[in-house]
Amino acid sequence: MTRILFIDDEAINHQLVERALAPLNCELESAINGKEGLAKARAIKPDLIITDVMMPDLDGYEVTRLLRREKQFADIPILVLTAQSGLQDKLKAFEAGADEHLTKPFEPAELMARVTAFLRRLEAVRAAQTVEASVEEGRMIAIHSLRGGTGCSTLAVNLGAALAALWPHSSLLLDLTMTAGQVALMLNMPLRRTWADLAGFKPAELDQDVFHSIVAAHESGLHFVAAPTLPSEAQPFLPETFQTALRLAKQRYDYVIADLPHDFSDISIEALDKADIILMVASPDMASIRAVTAAMDTYTKLGYTDQKIKLVLNATFPRAGLPKDKIESAMGIAAVATIPYVQELFVEAINYGRPPVFHAPTEPVSGLLEDFAFYLSKDSHKKSKPVNSTDAWKRVYKRFQERKK
Repeated sequence: MTRILFIDDEAINHQLVERALAPLNCELESAINGKEGLAKARAIKPDLIITDVMMPDLDGYEVTRLLRREKQFADIPILVLTAQSGLQDKLKAFEAGADEHLTKPFEPAELMARVTAFLRRLEAVRAAQTVEASVEEGRMIAIHSLRGGTGCSTLAVNLGAALAALWPHSSLLLDLTMTAGQVALMLNMPLRRTWADLAGFKPAELDQDVFHSIVAAHESGLHFVAAPTLPSEAQPFLPETFQTALRLAKQRYDYVIADLPHDFSDISIEALDKADIILMVASPDMASIRAVTAAMDTYTKLGYTDQKIKLVLNATFPRAGLPKDKIESAMGIAAVATIPYVQELFVEAINYGRPPVFHAPTEPVSGLLEDFAFYLSKDSHKKSKPVNSTDAWKRVYKRFQERKK
């Protein structure tokens, strides 16, 4: 049954609202002041809230503001019912987060019509959310290291290109280094729009069309969102806006690859939380291994499971690196992939914006990255042969058959 909470310090108003809404056959809960209204709202989670303004402790504007700060009340309709009828009073209600302002004394039929419209809208929103929840979300892969120079961006770009080449599904690369993004450069793509173009949007204003307006496409089929190149161009995000952007990305794309900054900033933690897989990248040296140890300790404190975290070793120098087995033994985790030292190929790729997976698919390291991308793919995609197999899929399948011999 639909549940409505009415907050007012006058008993007569409770009787009037109850009579007006009786035809709706709703469950009407009451609170006699702002503090009680907040507590009851959190306890019963109503479908709609009606609040008076003039109350002895918290007024209706403050009650509305406090409720809107909590995620569970983000979509709940709030109607301010008050004797204050001036324009400034209406503006205060809307600025606090109310959906509607209705003046006392009210007409019962008008109140019932407003409430009916709100409940119908809420039902439509919840139905849409149910449909969205039933659709399989994209797999999000976060690439992370607390130490720079380990090849995170190179890995992100090439895995993104490999996933785009493997499957007839959509892949999106997010450059989340907001102060000095490199992804557009590594793809040799012009920097037209970036994350900074979303900074001014509130979560409620952000939809698929707005989000897709900052998405660019590479010739490999990989889509990407670039970060600003200069720190002066970076704009602070509302946390809720970034959360909404990640949700939209996972709804639209089968694979989302996030190239994270080398920290545990709010953006990094939000992306790590939303990720299905965290690729923890390390080079075979003590400084890098120490950074991995610190990262793993933080992952544990954040509650991430062992299954979510995967170690990738990237040989960023030719000789004298720590042995792979020693690293795995010390870390207590096996590496899921080891990328060999191929300095010339990767340096040239960065300088000219030519990812080897796309521009040099026959190179051994490109094959390794294609195989790794297949390994990270969804089970539903790996278990059946595509109707129209891509060249990349055929190369992976051929290598798999050769290894079986």
